[in-house]
Amino acid sequence: MDTVRIPAVAPRQDGEREPDLTSMYVIHRAMLADLRRLIDVLGGTAPLTGARNRAARAYAASVLTEVHHHHANEDDLLWPIVERTAGHAVDLSPYTDDHQALGPVLDRCRAALHGDRHVLKRALAELVEFLDEHIAEEESDLFPIISRFVPYEAYAWTERQVAKRASFGQLCFTAPWLLRHATEDEAERLLAGAGAPLRVLVALVRGRYARRERAAFG
Repeated sequence: MDTVRIPAVAPRQDGEREPDLTSMYVIHRAMLADLRRLIDVLGGTAPLTGARNRAARAYAASVLTEVHHHHANEDDLLWPIVERTAGHAVDLSPYTDDHQALGPVLDRCRAALHGDRHVLKRALAELVEFLDEHIAEEESDLFPIISRFVPYEAYAWTERQVAKRASFGQLCFTAPWLLRHATEDEAERLLAGAGAPLRVLVALVRGRYARRERAAFG
């Protein structure tokens, strides 16, 4: 992943616009919801058909890519912005330590993608347990600090950098995936913040994503 030069940024001043954390909430919800749905599919008593089995595993691979991408970008982009604006108001070490611990969990999930479905189910369950606790701490402890200290434009800059890092193939999954898990109000905010090319992409690939989802989950 390319190193990005983090811009100099001052803390948000009183009265300035707060960052819009909609995408973070939706990403968190989407990761946990779909990992749990995959666990249900893989843990069912009925045998998976060949097509359903392949679809569920391919969908799982895409979700694991999203988990990795999201947390890598927090380490490389978001946390430096928080550090520059919040200073000593927040200790980021618990979050960065969690991300280091996430690597082996993701490796176990990826290694299980093409093996026994119950092994994959257990690996995904371990990942859900890890993410569930980490996400709860981020949203309760860290998000208020981001809202208080990080300027709107600085946070928007990180979102643009995240989008630039994603491959075209990944965006074809990510964009409709997030809208699938967003409320109507959240979807409006996400689309309003997206550039015109991304909105066009969503319109083109939404149907393909829906077919992938049906193939994996029924």
